[in-house]
Amino acid sequence: MTGPVGQRSWTLRRRIGQSFAVVGAVLTVAVAAVIISATQFVLAGNSVVYRWDPAVTTTQRLLTDLVDQETALRGYALSSDDSYLEPYEQFRRSEQTHTRKLRSLLGKDKQLTGRLTALEDAAQRWQDEVAQPAVAGIRVGDPAAARLVQNAVAGRRFDAVRARVASLSAAVEARAAHARDRRSTAGIIFAVAASLTALTLITAGVALWRGLHRWVLAPVDRLGGQTREVAKGDTYKQIVPDGPLELTALGRDVEAMRLQIANQLARAEEIQEELRVRSEELARSNDDLQQFAYVASHDLSEPLRKVANFCQLLERQYGPQLDDKAKQYIDFAVDGAKRMQVLISDLLALSRVGRTTEQFEPVDLDRALNAALVTLADRIEEAGARVERLTPLPTVAGDHSLLTSLLENLVGNAVKYRRDDVAPVVRISAEHDDEQQLWTFTVSDNGIGIDPQYAERIFAVFQRLHLRDRYGGTGIGLALCRKIVEFHGGRIWLEPVESLPGATFTFTLPEGAVLAESRD
Repeated sequence: MTGPVGQRSWTLRRRIGQSFAVVGAVLTVAVAAVIISATQFVLAGNSVVYRWDPAVTTTQRLLTDLVDQETALRGYALSSDDSYLEPYEQFRRSEQTHTRKLRSLLGKDKQLTGRLTALEDAAQRWQDEVAQPAVAGIRVGDPAAARLVQNAVAGRRFDAVRARVASLSAAVEARAAHARDRRSTAGIIFAVAASLTALTLITAGVALWRGLHRWVLAPVDRLGGQTREVAKGDTYKQIVPDGPLELTALGRDVEAMRLQIANQLARAEEIQEELRVRSEELARSNDDLQQFAYVASHDLSEPLRKVANFCQLLERQYGPQLDDKAKQYIDFAVDGAKRMQVLISDLLALSRVGRTTEQFEPVDLDRALNAALVTLADRIEEAGARVERLTPLPTVAGDHSLLTSLLENLVGNAVKYRRDDVAPVVRISAEHDDEQQLWTFTVSDNGIGIDPQYAERIFAVFQRLHLRDRYGGTGIGLALCRKIVEFHGGRIWLEPVESLPGATFTFTLPEGAVLAESRD
């Protein structure tokens, strides 16, 4: 790095890579120092714990074994009791065991093993010149054998043993002390290395954090702040990036995106203004069309009523003078005028659905069904039909007149499309769906039924499946039903059946009102 100017040209990847390389090298050295010092500390500790401390203890026990042998031998010499030989033999075996163990602990240390060999030689000389002859003489009853244990020669031989033990013990203690010093030194070095490593980690972490904050977080915060100002609506706020090359490139991309969004927003505002103007024009056009439809229907209905009335008057006043052909023509004209009146009335009802939800109110569908049955009373009585409510109908939010018309059309169709051999039966039920918070209604009959292939066609305007002379109507009823249901936020469909006769219509209505404006 040559300076601030050269540093600015560094990429973020290069900066982070260089930083981590330096930190990694320092940490590698520190960790290696910790591992080496820890290894030395463990080895020194093992040497103390598993070699020199046991060697010191074993040397002391070896001295104890020799002293106990000499004591037991003196007791045997004084009492000539063979029971004193048992501890003598026991301590002799213990001496041999501790000697072997100590030699194993001393390993290849020639100085210490030499002193141990000298101790073994001194102990063996005491055994050969004092202990063994005394034991053999006492066993055969030689009175002079007891004096062998207490004469000057015995004392010199055992003093030699004590001197060799003292020399070995001092040397082993010196080695143990030296090993403890090495362990302490290794522990201090390990503690220093671990402390320096921890300090290095903390320093590296702080340095990396400051570097990341300077190179990444601060530029990103500044870029984010400028972006948020643009997001709040200041689309003309220019974004000025800074920092490493990657972030400046990102800032330039964001600036390009801002310019594109600003252009699109300007274009969207122009389009929105055009849509507002066109919407106002469309609203005025719809109002004009509704007014025209109302006026046209009113103006058409009046001439049609006159045509029908005057044709009927013509038939009544001049009936005797008219032949059958003329009367048939008059019947055709009257029937056509009446059907045209019904058609105009149905079209008006269809056009009024979905204008506004301002008339929405709680509607008791049981009462709405009662009103529909009153309207259909003559047709129901004529057909001998029976309407059954399998469940009570709920109260929903909607337009009372439209929901009444819905039930009237569904029940009326069930009565109209009946079979000749059985009396019509219409069954109405309602079921609540707690998960979707809506009501599902079913209107079924035992009539002639509908082929499933026409399940969608029957809801279209002016679609008929039968000849008009067999079943009257304008072909608008089910289209009106679908529009009413969808206006209230539900849907309607023909349930598929395995075989005729009979048809089942199902429709749903939500618990609350669904504003039509939200869907327009």
